[in-house]
Amino acid sequence: MKRRHFLAQSGLASVGGGLVSAKKTKTPSWPIVVFEKPIQTLNYDRMGEELSKMGLQGIEATIRRGGHIDPKDAETEVPKMVASLAKNGQKANIAASNVNAADEKSAEYLRVLKANGITKYRMDYYRYDLKKDLLPQVKEATAKLKDLEAMNKEIGMQALYQIHAGAKYAGSLAWDAAMMFEKVNPDYAAIAFDLRHVRVGTGLSFETALAAMSKHVRSIFVKDARWGGERSDKIKNVPLDTGIVNKKTFEAVKKGHSAMPLSLHMEWGKSAIYPKEDVMEAVKNVARDAKVLKSWL
Repeated sequence: MKRRHFLAQSGLASVGGGLVSAKKTKTPSWPIVVFEKPIQTLNYDRMGEELSKMGLQGIEATIRRGGHIDPKDAETEVPKMVASLAKNGQKANIAASNVNAADEKSAEYLRVLKANGITKYRMDYYRYDLKKDLLPQVKEATAKLKDLEAMNKEIGMQALYQIHAGAKYAGSLAWDAAMMFEKVNPDYAAIAFDLRHVRVGTGLSFETALAAMSKHVRSIFVKDARWGGERSDKIKNVPLDTGIVNKKTFEAVKKGHSAMPLSLHMEWGKSAIYPKEDVMEAVKNVARDAKVLKSWL
């Protein structure tokens, strides 16, 4: 669907009002939020309490299929989440979503986020078919991003595309990500620079990858990994600053940028999503990595 036709038909407009007032606290210029997936079995109040103890600013909320909030329940549940987090000075700074196309279903979802003060969302990935030519697929992804740019501008949102390592992920080579975003306004669609994934995906060409993508970056996702295995061909997630991601890596990405959200991803624990009976172990792991990241600022 053409952008102009879609926007005209959908009647998109920025939503005012409905915002939940947060507790007034001094927010660091580079706010640290936690990707809540490993701790999403906590209720909203308890999550806010634990993050406040760590001196953090909020969460990258899983408002997606299989997440803390299913998209079909967003209209009723997102206001509850936002209000509960605000009791402890926390915010849902970014929403991890399933959105990767401009359509009415996505627009309705984004309007709910905007009405509750969430103006950034992590979009879903574009994936390659490796049996077909890649450059036409990069062009297709670019066209979709331009449509998202137009939709986000109308609603007042910003999409964040996480760079993810792996052959099937568009953007994993850095050059293709730079091509995808070259003519996209980062105020409405930008790159979330994942330190772990870019280091893994580009290896010794990390500096080249950073140079290619830097001007499009509007968030930094923070986590770490290490090469291992009998032939050193396996990648294992590890606690922050014990693998291939260190302060120097972080500072290289941060350099030259204005303040942007830092999303801490704790993926080295024993579960992707911790069950309720073990979730405080995940909280402890998050606190450990948060302390390291805070020391880098």
